[in-house]
Formats: sequence, C-alpha cells, structure tokens
Amino acid sequence: MPTPAASCGFEQLAVGQEAAFETELTDRDIDAFAALSGDANPLHVEPAFARDRGFPDRVAHGAHLVALASRLVGMHLPGRDALLLAVQASFTAPVHPGTRLTVTGTVDQLSDGVRSAILKLRVTETGTGRLLARGKLTVGFTDRGRAGTPGYG
Repeated sequence: MPTPAASCGFEQLAVGQEAAFETELTDRDIDAFAALSGDANPLHVEPAFARDRGFPDRVAHGAHLVALASRLVGMHLPGRDALLLAVQASFTAPVHPGTRLTVTGTVDQLSDGVRSAILKLRVTETGTGRLLARGKLTVGFTDRGRAGTPGYG
C-alpha cells in the first residue's frame, strides 16, 4: 500500500521549512518515462548511442526530474492539498541509471494574498551531494468546498 500524502495546509507552512525524499533512478524508470512521454530519443533509450556521445550510459529525461518535483509537492511538502502551478528548473549534470537521488524542497516565500508558496528545489546525488538539478516550484492550495484555484481561470 502506498504511503499516504502529507497534509500540510498553507497556514502550517513557514519559510525555511524543508522536506526531502530519496529514490533510485533505474533503467526501468527511464523506459517507463520514455513510454509515458513518447520521448524515445536514443540518448535516453540506447546505451550505445549515449556512450557514443560521451556519456557513460543513457541519460534520464530532465522532465523525469520535474516529475520527481511533482512527487515532492504532492506527497511530501505540502502534500495532498497542494497543486503545482509552475516549475522553473535547470539541469546541472546528467543523471544515469543506478543513480540514487535526494529530492529536496524548501519553503522560500509565502503569499497570503493568493495563498501560494514558492519552494526552492534541489535534486542531488545521494551520498556525494553533487547537484543535478535546481529550480523553483510555485504551489497553490486546494480547499474543501472552495470554488476556485489560484492560477486557474
């Protein structure tokens, strides 16, 4: 049974608050993401092609790391009542199968007026701390019985 999503409402957030999770990126993950996204670029799906281009193995999709950012928001910080509204990301190093990742979000800004938060995103290699991706995530909040959602309309 999957772990339930965290439940941290807007009022419970504080600047500096942080959450993180670890995961290992596998060949199977890359294949599944390629199938789901339709991006079967040989750099992602053919190890020999990637090696021919100077990489030690195939390279994970940058959008896969963004999907991990979505997991961070939806499952860890803030959790079930959050809605990812915007993503700004940059990828600083390639990620290969077998890499263990730590995905970290830190509350950077809170806006009472629109009930949104901006999280700093960092994806690092677990153990070495090598930075693989960074960015900012804009998060809105859903409220039971509330008719609108910030950012939509």
